[in-house]
Amino acid sequence: MDYIVNKNTNFILFDGNNTCIYEINNNLLFKGNVINDILNESCIYYGSTLKGRIVSCKKIINSYYKVPIIISEKNNLLFFYVNANNIIYWFNFLNIKEYYKYNNNLMVVFNNEFNLTLNISYSVFHNQILKCSRLLVIYNSR
Repeated sequence: MDYIVNKNTNFILFDGNNTCIYEINNNLLFKGNVINDILNESCIYYGSTLKGRIVSCKKIINSYYKVPIIISEKNNLLFFYVNANNIIYWFNFLNIKEYYKYNNNLMVVFNNEFNLTLNISYSVFHNQILKCSRLLVIYNSR
């Protein structure tokens, strides 16, 4: 498994069997739950470890639950986590164009106009967006 998160990565998911990477113009499939491996290798590639990124982001925003991570400061790679129907998602914050309530679900629209419907509450997703915004503001003010 050789994959480094980049600006074209919209999101990564694990559905219980496979890890799927959705890029702007491409989709990749890996057997098993390799999200943490992908995130860790990507963090190392850009200069730290996943554990180091988590620890620093927790301290920056003073939050300890579902903390977003800056994978690369230089490349503005900021990812956050949600769990919808036992599917784990890691989203690229800057590739999200908009999100809104859609029937009893949430619609996420990416910059490349790809739409993803999630069975998750608007407030859960919005709280993660707010954490990312807060992390960016604090980090960029330093």
